[in-house]
Amino acid sequence: MNWKEELNHNITTVEELEKYKKLPLKDEEKKELQKIIERYPMSIPKNYIDLVDWSRFKEDPIARLCIPAVYESEDSGSFDTSGEGSNTVVIGLQHKYTQTALMLSTSTCAMYCRFCFRKRLVGGETEEVTKSWGKIFDYLKEHEEINNVLVSGGDSFLLEDGQIEYLL
Repeated sequence: MNWKEELNHNITTVEELEKYKKLPLKDEEKKELQKIIERYPMSIPKNYIDLVDWSRFKEDPIARLCIPAVYESEDSGSFDTSGEGSNTVVIGLQHKYTQTALMLSTSTCAMYCRFCFRKRLVGGETEEVTKSWGKIFDYLKEHEEINNVLVSGGDSFLLEDGQIEYLL
């Protein structure tokens, strides 16, 4: 099975996770996790789940990295911790520092980390980001002070080879 097919089998719901590995949680906690997943998607490759030490589930660093926690339902804090909203000059391009721009190449990842500071954006359609590439390139041409472009996402390596080549 190739990597794209592998990702199609990622665990994305509490029910799928329960079928794969019994969660050491109460039913109400599982319901709360599913609500969180509906707001902030979960996508975990099965081979990654195999790395979790289930005997210490709540403290296991891999579980904490990939499986939602009840605290994620709290609305405290900021959804834009890095100021992306105020620094976005074109959809998918941030220009916060004089010589540096940050370009979003995709909104998908092989696995969604629970601490991601772009959590509000993950799981969307890549086309939403890629349709702005032309405007992004125009902006970069117009701003000669930019000599450093960070390509971020999501995970840019989930793009098609031709898309990666086009970006580079």
